[in-house]
Amino acid sequence: MMDVSFGTSGIRGVVGENITPELALALGQVITKKRGSKVVIGRDTRPSGAVMESALIAGINFLGGSALRLGVVPTPTTAIATRARANSGIMITASHNPPQYNGFKFYNRLGEEISREEEREIENLLRAKKFASPELDGFGDSFSVADAVDKHIELAFSLTDRALIEKKKPKIVVDCGNGAACSIAPFMLREVGCRVVGFNAEPSGTFSRNLEPNSESLEDACAVVRSSGADMGIGYDADGDRVVVMDERGEVLGLDEQLSLISGYLLGEKGGSVVSTVEASLAVKEAVEKNGGNFIITEVGSRNVAERMRGSGAIFGGEPCGEYIFPEEVLSPDGMLATLKFVELMCREGKLGKLRKEIKKYPMRRAKFNCSNRSASMERIKGRITGEFKGDVNEKDGVRIDLRDGWLLVRASGTESAIRVTCEHKSERELEKIFRRAEGIVKEGLV
Repeated sequence: MMDVSFGTSGIRGVVGENITPELALALGQVITKKRGSKVVIGRDTRPSGAVMESALIAGINFLGGSALRLGVVPTPTTAIATRARANSGIMITASHNPPQYNGFKFYNRLGEEISREEEREIENLLRAKKFASPELDGFGDSFSVADAVDKHIELAFSLTDRALIEKKKPKIVVDCGNGAACSIAPFMLREVGCRVVGFNAEPSGTFSRNLEPNSESLEDACAVVRSSGADMGIGYDADGDRVVVMDERGEVLGLDEQLSLISGYLLGEKGGSVVSTVEASLAVKEAVEKNGGNFIITEVGSRNVAERMRGSGAIFGGEPCGEYIFPEEVLSPDGMLATLKFVELMCREGKLGKLRKEIKKYPMRRAKFNCSNRSASMERIKGRITGEFKGDVNEKDGVRIDLRDGWLLVRASGTESAIRVTCEHKSERELEKIFRRAEGIVKEGLV
């Protein structure tokens, strides 16, 4: 029996513990049994990726399926290639988690993450080990796909004002973090006319910095932006679906600032609705509404954002973690198209250091409270929180209450036995009052 569970974004874990070649072999068989003969496979640069890829291919081939190998590519490249070539796709990655982690992310024929229902089916098949028996003369094969990155770039360019960027020829520092973005980002930006300064751009599998791009891990890249006189900088996680932006002064933009800027920019072009999550700040909501847009809130997770975008016809979706979805391309986060859009924004609107000053920042408090049972704790807390505070209540992911000049979010952590509280308000004084009241309710409700 193989006891494996999907998390917020696929299956992840420590290599050698719950992420093993045995699991990869079984997943290859399960996905072939469920989804048919062709499976696209991509991976990031983690040293364990090649081993997991080989085991996946063995499982696929054993049941007669064909494996289409992309090699080291960003997660969005895998999503786009799946939509173009197969009924199913698997990305071998643990995103921004440390190097000792790896995992598997699954895509359907539209290049979108599979549903929760299908994830449960895969879990059940793994536990029961119910795989079909192969035909002795029906083993499959694997094939290398050489043009997946080129096709991704071609699609991204079709959605970008390429002439504008080529005219401006901005200097861009690109910190690939020695991850999958190495295979595409520097070449893409050079091809569109940028003067590129590559940093951590060797896909060596030896990571020179923390894989989560933030102010701390991008400190060296920020210094290069300043010393080289670059117009901006870009940093990626290990699989290239997240992007973090640095302004011309070598300062990392806050994730809410990034989301506010790109949302307002895209609405200025098209109008319409923007989808984000219960963790999005007032700044994002104000940027959307200022530009005539409709702001839609959904649960945390790119799949939830994509599903709400599909249902609402939104023109853009993003999370305040650096993941952005452009529906004209594919309903999955793409750090590469996001890169081009931020460069385009800068070329059209001006320096990011000036633009970010137009984004208002409000006081915010966050806290985490450990518990033994997060589900039971949330059940005890929900009723009291909604009774204590008056406002628009959203219970799609924990409890978010939109107040007159702020908001409060109480939700169970997706990765720890803990309850998280986030509060933002235009008034520091009111923020403290609201936060203290919420903190008291949460502490009393912990189980």
